[in-house]
Amino acid sequence: MAQRRLGQIDMSTGEVLEDGFVAYIAPKRQNGFGTRWMAMAQEALDLLANAGLDGQDYRVLMKLLAKLDFENLLVINQAEVARELRMHRQHVQRSVKRLIGMGVLLEGPRIGVSRSYRLNPHFGWKGSARNHVIALDQERKRRMAAAGISGVIDGGTKEAEASAERDPNTLDMFDQ
Repeated sequence: MAQRRLGQIDMSTGEVLEDGFVAYIAPKRQNGFGTRWMAMAQEALDLLANAGLDGQDYRVLMKLLAKLDFENLLVINQAEVARELRMHRQHVQRSVKRLIGMGVLLEGPRIGVSRSYRLNPHFGWKGSARNHVIALDQERKRRMAAAGISGVIDGGTKEAEASAERDPNTLDMFDQ
């Protein structure tokens, strides 16, 4: 087979250019959603649709999703959320507790007068794909530890995960 020689030609002069090359660097593709976006898992949405949440619970969930920051962080003041939704703070508190009990929200530490939460990474994600994989793994390990399954063998089997007792009122993505 003959050896191929690649080159460039100056289209104005017809001169063959042997030194260097012209490179095309495409502009960085912009996200069509701008800065406020997130990805959601369709199975999680299906589970939420059948979860028995009431209208206030959905309003609170939508407001929290709208406030979601990168790495699924939520730092919220429930009184502020209640004002924004024109709801009683107790109703917001009840809805947040219900979402925590279902596994949609994960509790974090208090930050000043506000509480912090994370959206369960099985439900949705805002951030890099790499960090989503890390968050999924951390959540799997947290659930296994809470269920009393030893983490001695990292990357355990589906059977070991399935052996943990689960509350039938939670939206457990491991059962899928």
